[in-house]
Amino acid sequence: MSESLTSYNHFGPEPPTYPLPPEEIATGLFFADIFSLVNPAELCARGIYNVAAARNCEGSYPYGTECAYIDEPATLFALADVRRSGYPVLVHCDGTGEGVDFAMALLVMSDRLSAGEALERITQKFPYISLRPASWRQLRGFEEMLIEEERKKARLYDHMASTSQALRQNMRGLLLRYLRTP
Repeated sequence: MSESLTSYNHFGPEPPTYPLPPEEIATGLFFADIFSLVNPAELCARGIYNVAAARNCEGSYPYGTECAYIDEPATLFALADVRRSGYPVLVHCDGTGEGVDFAMALLVMSDRLSAGEALERITQKFPYISLRPASWRQLRGFEEMLIEEERKKARLYDHMASTSQALRQNMRGLLLRYLRTP
């Protein structure tokens, strides 16, 4: 295989010899790789008007499609919000591996999957794809960062709840004392 297709597994199954349509790898998350046929009419039929694409992807998208590049960090957060809102998203990979990294990060972030579960979701439909070691380390770090953020939020909410309870008790005491005094 050529040097530019570094994310494809040379020892696994071969990619298809004919173009396949984008596959749904999770509810509302579609993935298309370099071997996929991205047809605007099919995307319209599936209601896909939000696309994250690699910069050198070949493909045409339906009129009115919101298209962003996968190498922009804001794209990940924006499309995670789009998915949470119930709108489908397409990640279009050009074979360099960025699309796989992006789709996995999106699964980790919006579906709260582990990096391993996210990779499994993608390789179920695209068995010839593998992940670069550097990408794996980055995604594991991203997963750990999200877990730590969830822990911080949980501690903050617990603290707010206990503070709120103590404040209510203090207010009750003050009100009772105020109401008793003539």
